[in-house]
Amino acid sequence: MRNGWGKLTISGVVLLILTGVAGGPLGDIGSAIASWFLSQLSAPQRLTIDFNDVQGCLQGKLSDIAKRQMDGVGLTNGADSLTICDNQPLNAVRSELPSALATRIPGCLNWRGWETRGLVLVRKSDAVCALPGGKRFVCDGPNARLALGNNAVGDSLDRITPCSDELLRRFGFSS
Repeated sequence: MRNGWGKLTISGVVLLILTGVAGGPLGDIGSAIASWFLSQLSAPQRLTIDFNDVQGCLQGKLSDIAKRQMDGVGLTNGADSLTICDNQPLNAVRSELPSALATRIPGCLNWRGWETRGLVLVRKSDAVCALPGGKRFVCDGPNARLALGNNAVGDSLDRITPCSDELLRRFGFSS
């Protein structure tokens, strides 16, 4: 009996030493793998963007939304100067936000996909207008629900119609 305990004790000591030496790195790797699997299995986090269609639509600045929520998405054709004014919040999964924006307001934005990584401003749309000075633009969300096709995108040299006084008042911009 004594001889059996001796083998068991030596095996236990060797196992204890091996787990002590290799357990740290192996434990870290195992923990990282488990975290990755859990992130893949858990439901994607939904977010809500409230564009606030009053007081200049401060929460609707697309460049700010992109910095906070859309890693690596390019804003082209003037989209980096766009402010979205809408009376309805947008609910979307973060990874699908660029597509969700373009689907919600196709009269203002065109999503060119992850390959080109870009949201493009639709410059030839009645739902897009230029603020005084012509350097910043407004998307009238409720009037941007219909897609206009690729011809409406235009290019960065196309002039955008100035915003009407009525639109500026409605959304709280100073004229």
